[in-house]
Amino acid sequence: MKVEIDLDDIFRDEDGNPEESLDELIRRQVVARLTDDYRKRLFTKFDEELAAIIQAQIKEALQSRMPSLVDDIMNAEYTPVDGYGRAMASTNFKSAIIREISSELKYAPKTYQSEQNAFTTAVKGVVAEQPKAFKEEFTAQIDDTFKRDALAFAVQKLGERLGLRLGL
Repeated sequence: MKVEIDLDDIFRDEDGNPEESLDELIRRQVVARLTDDYRKRLFTKFDEELAAIIQAQIKEALQSRMPSLVDDIMNAEYTPVDGYGRAMASTNFKSAIIREISSELKYAPKTYQSEQNAFTTAVKGVVAEQPKAFKEEFTAQIDDTFKRDALAFAVQKLGERLGLRLGL
């Protein structure tokens, strides 16, 4: 690797005049470097502050206009197309959302749970929980009654075999 340094280029001022001394050269380059660094930091800070101000103004503008924008979007007419690109009947977003929610609120069991809609899954979950809760309560009552009756029967039979008269 060969490095060539042309001192005639180095010791020229910014206008190309060869009268620049070493002190002036160093001073000029240091000043240029500091100026560039300061300019970059200044523009970076300016960009950050400008972005923050713009974001705040956009947020403020959207907050005041958001309800009307949402109403406009919900009532905007559009023409949906099917998978083949054929135009269907015109509708608006509000109607489309209501139609989709209504279609999801139908009880439609399928062979596989992954094919069922959310409403069907929720109904099946509630229906499955009710018998389980009833079974637990019923089993607890039967167990208590069975234990009490079994103990009474065992005491009575034991008393009869031993010839004891128990007043139960």
